[in-house]
Amino acid sequence: MLAIIIMVSVLDGSFIFNVNLLWWMLGVLIGFLFVFFDRFIYYAILKPDETLSLKIKELFGQRKVIGGFRLLLMERYDQKELAMRSALFVVVWIVLAFFTATSVLDYLPRGFVLGIGIHIFFDLIYDYLMDKERLDLWFWQIKRTLEPEEKKWFVILSSMIFLVLAFRL
Repeated sequence: MLAIIIMVSVLDGSFIFNVNLLWWMLGVLIGFLFVFFDRFIYYAILKPDETLSLKIKELFGQRKVIGGFRLLLMERYDQKELAMRSALFVVVWIVLAFFTATSVLDYLPRGFVLGIGIHIFFDLIYDYLMDKERLDLWFWQIKRTLEPEEKKWFVILSSMIFLVLAFRL
């Protein structure tokens, strides 16, 4: 995604390499990695008494941080109610990205918001195309069952809005 955004700016003649580009890329990287902390919060705060949560706490307690993160990533399909992987958070991100694109001039926070969006929308689109069962988990905060057509339009419209905002960030 970053390569596409940079390539478009090169092709339209607006690309300038300077330190701000590095700050922007650092923000994108931090934002992309920030979404992984959702998994940590799930086990540390939301489900602290689960077996896997206790195992992860034990690994972090023994200062085996890499092993703890590896276990978090390996068991990602057991996490059902992640706050950042929900339709409600997608809407919140769209509002945040709109205000960031129109009001924030600093490159680091703009990149941070874009990094969060890239991670979330890649996960959303992957789940829509490859794993319909995981796509249902994006709507866990909605108290009714959505029809497949509603989910499809949510993914399409939110992805289109993401693309427009991504090129503004």
